[in-house]
Amino acid sequence: MTSKRRGVDSGFIEKVKQANNIVTVANRYMVVRARGKTHWACCPFHHEKTPSFAINELQQFYHCFGCGVSGDVITLIQQLESLDFYVALESLAKAAGMEMPAVIHDPEYAKTAKKKQRVLAALEAARGYYCGNLKGENLEYLHKRGINDDLIKLFNIGASTTWDGVIKYLRGKDFTDAEMVDAGVVVRNDKGNLYDAMGNRITFAIFNMYGDCIGFTGRTTSKEADIAKYRNTSQTMVFDKSSIVYGVDVLKKNKITSFIDRLIVVEGNIDVVSLVGAGFTNTVACMGTALTSFHARVFKRFTERIYICFDGDAGGQKATLRGLEILAAENLDVRVVSLPEGADPDDYVRKFGAQEFEKLLDDALPLVDFKLEHLKKTNPLKDNLDKTKYLKAAVEVLKPLAGTVELELYIPKVAEVAGVSFDAVKRAVGIPQTKQPAAVASVEVPKPSTSAYGKALDFVVASVLHNKDYVNLAELTDMAIDNFVYNSLVEKIRGHKGWKVSCVFDEFDEAEAKQLGHLINYSFEEGDGREKWKDCVKFLEQMSLQKQIDDLKEKYKQTDEAEEKTKIMGTIQQLNKRKKA
Repeated sequence: MTSKRRGVDSGFIEKVKQANNIVTVANRYMVVRARGKTHWACCPFHHEKTPSFAINELQQFYHCFGCGVSGDVITLIQQLESLDFYVALESLAKAAGMEMPAVIHDPEYAKTAKKKQRVLAALEAARGYYCGNLKGENLEYLHKRGINDDLIKLFNIGASTTWDGVIKYLRGKDFTDAEMVDAGVVVRNDKGNLYDAMGNRITFAIFNMYGDCIGFTGRTTSKEADIAKYRNTSQTMVFDKSSIVYGVDVLKKNKITSFIDRLIVVEGNIDVVSLVGAGFTNTVACMGTALTSFHARVFKRFTERIYICFDGDAGGQKATLRGLEILAAENLDVRVVSLPEGADPDDYVRKFGAQEFEKLLDDALPLVDFKLEHLKKTNPLKDNLDKTKYLKAAVEVLKPLAGTVELELYIPKVAEVAGVSFDAVKRAVGIPQTKQPAAVASVEVPKPSTSAYGKALDFVVASVLHNKDYVNLAELTDMAIDNFVYNSLVEKIRGHKGWKVSCVFDEFDEAEAKQLGHLINYSFEEGDGREKWKDCVKFLEQMSLQKQIDDLKEKYKQTDEAEEKTKIMGTIQQLNKRKKA
């Protein structure tokens, strides 16, 4: 049998699922705790403080009672990593040491996947080559900056000491020139000659969430003004600087052994290495780019409290402001660490030590405080015109808080700086507004039925879905289930010997699976259930028959033809006999 998912054999899909326990996989992205037979976590797809994300280890599926998302282990990876099905399947297969089969109906996709494998292989080979080259002056340089051998190994720091060494090495490993270029390891100049993109630089290997080396940052030790201090791998099929969190591979290792209560976000590779070396192990960098929603989603997988620690110069402050709203939109608790003008985290921790840096974290400002403080610093406030300008900008910062208790804490601060009354600030803020996370506000979560018919229907279909031993599909006629998706589910189960609840996510699309959400997590009463099954099946058939009778009676009233009336009445009599049987 072939799955509808990209034409991949369903048997292989099932093997991948069996090899990747959904609880183990989920625990890589969120804090999962067992309560009874179910594992619980705060949903990674909407903001919540009380866990409503339930993981059924026995049946290998998840369901959030807050926003309604459901799925199996493959769907989970798809949604968390923003991947299509095939790539998610491939990553799980790789984690289990399984080789992906050829894609049956998509040769172009298979060609791209093969090219990607070669690109990653070339990058991994280059990483090994660079790490083996780190010695002499380059190694001494790192040691002088407080980067010891353990950190060098942890972050896969290496060196390129020539312009063609890596080219010769990769050719010796049977990589073609084209593959080296595709990987971004080498660059072709205007004359068509190849050279090492990281030539004569210390290299910092960059990894994705799966532990694949996807590129490098090269730092020169030269003091020549015309040489850029840092150089990153150019854009490739696996490297996109705006979608990278440097240090996430180390962070994932930390998550396995310890709870992550905060995340420190800096700009550069050296900043990450230095802070980790100083004991701030949960530190990552956004590669010097503006913060994006991608970064926000990655951060949220580890913790909700984020400390932004960008450089203390004007550029760093502007970059901080640009990204704060994006993080706040993902309902992250954002704190901003203020560094002295011209300092960066690496400089500060090396000069003043870990204890002083910890004080900076303690003094970090929440988002609103930081924005108001920034307005105050960047506005001279010399006259009423300046104060009016400040007040208008400050009001825009406060408006999202309208109607909250928090607003009352900020009104006196703004009023004092602007030199106006509390009431003036309140009037400027305007009518209270309620701001809720969009992801939660727009979700319609399927709920269990409350009518007698709905309860009976839910019980019967849920019993079929969960393979209860009292279920006899021969007793269940199509007539008993007046619901297209429910009927489709039962018919699929009739012809599926190895049916499990998680098969729902293979056989139905997202919208249909959502309709079945409350049945997937149906709470059965204790006991055998055989009598209830028989009673409910009979009740459903009776209700179905009665509905048909009522419809025919209405049709009887509306027709004037004697022959048609006689025919309808005969059908009604037959249905009444079936009801009494």
